[in-house]
Amino acid sequence: MAQLTHTPVVTALRSLETLSQTKEEQLRAIARQRAVWDYNTDIITAREEGIEEGIQKGLEKGIQKGREEGIQQGLEKGKQAMQALLRTLIEARFGQPLPDWVLSRLRTATPEQLQQWGISLAQAQRLEDIFEV
Repeated sequence: MAQLTHTPVVTALRSLETLSQTKEEQLRAIARQRAVWDYNTDIITAREEGIEEGIQKGLEKGIQKGREEGIQQGLEKGKQAMQALLRTLIEARFGQPLPDWVLSRLRTATPEQLQQWGISLAQAQRLEDIFEV
């Protein structure tokens, strides 16, 4: 094997020999290196687990928000269908066109009011009777 003559390399080799003179010292150096490796591995694993947990929580939150928005949209469509049905039934009973005040009441009604007005429609003799609940 060729002799190393480059001064920095020779100095580094001598330092290495000095630092690693005994078996015990070599084992301690290896243990330190393994501890650093384990620490770095733990950090990488924790980071990956944190990212995965963040993604999972984000998905769960997004699904929940989607459900809530879907429920709201469904309730709104149900209300619109109730308004349209009640309007059609009132028009069939009392004729068209309905007065603006009736249309306004239908537009601003709650689902509970629409339901009650639908029940009142069966007994009503005039338009005003429907809304006098």
